[in-house]
Order: sequence, then structure tokens, then C-alpha cells
Amino acid sequence: MVSAIIPAYRAAHTICRAIDSVLAQTEPAKEIIVVDDGSPDDLKSAVARYGGRLRYLHKPNGGVASARNLGIEAATGSVVAFLDADDHWEPCKLACQMDVFRRYPQVGLVASRFYVQTAGDSLCLSRKKVPCDEVLRWQGERAFRLGCSILTGTIAVRRNVLDTHRFIAGLEPAEDRDLWIRLVASTSAYVLSQPLATYVVEPGSLSRCDIDRDCENMLRVVHRNKGLLTNSELRQWESEVFERWAGVLISQRNYRHAFRVAWQRLWRDPWSPVGWWAFTKSGLLSIARVPQAITR
Repeated sequence: MVSAIIPAYRAAHTICRAIDSVLAQTEPAKEIIVVDDGSPDDLKSAVARYGGRLRYLHKPNGGVASARNLGIEAATGSVVAFLDADDHWEPCKLACQMDVFRRYPQVGLVASRFYVQTAGDSLCLSRKKVPCDEVLRWQGERAFRLGCSILTGTIAVRRNVLDTHRFIAGLEPAEDRDLWIRLVASTSAYVLSQPLATYVVEPGSLSRCDIDRDCENMLRVVHRNKGLLTNSELRQWESEVFERWAGVLISQRNYRHAFRVAWQRLWRDPWSPVGWWAFTKSGLLSIARVPQAITR
């Protein structure tokens, strides 16, 4: 029934943990599809030990969106589930999700809460951002927010729901949020309160380059899906993105860049409280660093 799709790039050291978590499911997947996105490491050798228990696809490097899309095209199951190569599933994940699909034929997408694993193997449970354990048929801003609140590694989707939807290459790392927004706006969704996956956060994973790319592309996602939003909701979502962007840069003590981000927000919306907050804070912190630089 279920095709498990695992895109992989530079993941030879984590891919086996992900695959093993799929093989350990109490309700087995019909197939496991590993898509090697032109990985320069020894990924192929790492998965060779599984033999015929998985399908290995190789493609030139093109990003995670194109890798997942190739997996979707190759999938033969009636349900598609996604897992990143550095994350892993709980043993009952597919059984719990297939139970929802059987009980609610109208549901096209099932997600769940999840664990977050940080340095030192400590686990914390994701916050409950949306109603759980009920059928959700949302439109507008509620659908937009739901699509941004669910983790890719927890998601299972009926294959026919994906017939007219794909990941958009070039939106990485916001490409998954873009697809989930579109899907939950077009079908009923269900979020299980039980955590069914673990999202692994690698130390130092959020660099300046990462936060710039994430927020720039998240702004593109907001505008791609602005038909779901009123004008005031659109401005609010823009503000949320800029607030996160400037906040991360300030936490990294990159005050000049945070100042430029704040100015960019104020250029779009001169009355933005977020823009003025970031503009003032980053500006004052930049000035405060000048005497320190002089005395060095």
C-alpha cells in the first residue's frame, strides 16, 4: 500500500538509520525508494547491503524537490510517505496513518506530531500548533498555516492527491511547505497527536546562508499562495518571515545584515512594527559594537 520515499544527498552516515526505521514498521511499506541526488559520498555502497529490500534510484544533483518528484513518479503504492535521510520513524507510524485512511476515505493527507533530536541525543516533543485527532477541511489562512506547521517526515499522502501536485524545484528549503499548503487547501487532512517521527537537528545546521535562502524562498511561497490570504494576512505572514529572519541574524550577532533585512521590510511596509523592531535593535547593537572594535 505505502511507498516510502527517501531522498538522499551526503547522507551515507545516516541513511541506514532511516531505512531501518522503515523496515521496522509494524505495518510494512510496500516499497522503499531511495533517491540518490548525485551524492558525492559513498551512499550507493551504504544502501547496497539492503539488496532487493529497496529500490535505489540515481539522478544528477538537482535538489531535494526534484529527488522527491522522481520518487513520486516511480512509486507504485496507493499512499506515498516521505522521510528525509537523516530522520527516522517510530515503528507504528504507517500502521497509525493507514488506520486513519481506512476510517476516513475523504482524508487525503495524514501527518503527526514529532520528536526533535538535538545535540547530545536529547529529545523534545513538537508543539501542538493545530487541532489533532480530527478531520480538518480548511481553506484560506487556516490552510496556509496548517501547511506550514507539519513536518515532511511525518506525512503520508494518497497517491491520487499528488496527481496534479509536485514539489517546486528552486524553492528549497521551503519547497515542502509550499506543497503542503497546496495539498491541505485541496483535500481533508488529519494530524495525529501521537509523535510518529524524529526530526534530527545537526549541530550548526542554521548558517547565515541557510537562513537567507530559507526566508527568501519562504517569501516566494507566501506570494505563490497569496490567493489563500487577505491583504492583512499577507502582510502578517511577510512580517512573520522577516521577524524570524532578523531574529536569527541578531542571535548570530550579524547585526549589519539584520539591519539590511529590517530595512527591506520597512521598504515594503513603512508601518511594520516588526520592521521597526528589527531596524532599531540591529542598529543599536551595531553601534554598540563600534567601541569594542576600536579598542581591539
